Amino acid sequence: MKTCLLSLGLLLAAGRALAQTPAADEAAIRQAVARMTTNWQNHQFADMAAYTTPDVSWVNIVGMWWRGRAQVQQAHQQIFDIIFKGVEFTPGPPTVRAIAPGVAVVNMYCHVGAFYPPDGIDHGTNKEGDDDDLLTLVLVKRQGHWLLSAGQNTVVRASAATNNPIGQACPTPANLADPAKIADQH
Repeated sequence: MKTCLLSLGLLLAAGRALAQTPAADEAAIRQAVARMTTNWQNHQFADMAAYTTPDVSWVNIVGMWWRGRAQVQQAHQQIFDIIFKGVEFTPGPPTVRAIAPGVAVVNMYCHVGAFYPPDGIDHGTNKEGDDDDLLTLVLVKRQGHWLLSAGQNTVVRASAATNNPIGQACPTPANLADPAKIADQH
């Protein structure tokens, strides 16, 4: 019995060690995320192949699901050319967590300036944005490079924050700037 428990403990510890991100990998993951957010800031997505897998998928803030690099790139470019034309995007610091060897999850907030769907024109009742979004990104290591494999973007509703059952332990854009305020839940 003791041997079984010891073996189980060692197995769990080994799994935890394998899922930690070496500093070089974390830097490469952050660089891939920075390329993506640079595209959001300059509204140009021609180099998306440099940081995405061919089978990348993306779910945007209104539930549109795009699959494959060509579709994800085309959709981003069209939306940024019309709805997000001239809109500022201000990324917050990413948090990186390895979930398996060669697989990492990144969460980050991004402030999105005001925008006007569906055509980018202010019609008086169609203003959205000027709020924070929370991104969940899955990156995989392929041939020595960290690439975005999946992304999902959620609008943060400030009015719902007071009803969060986790309360203050939940990271917010304000306390993400200070890593000491984020409790390690892993």
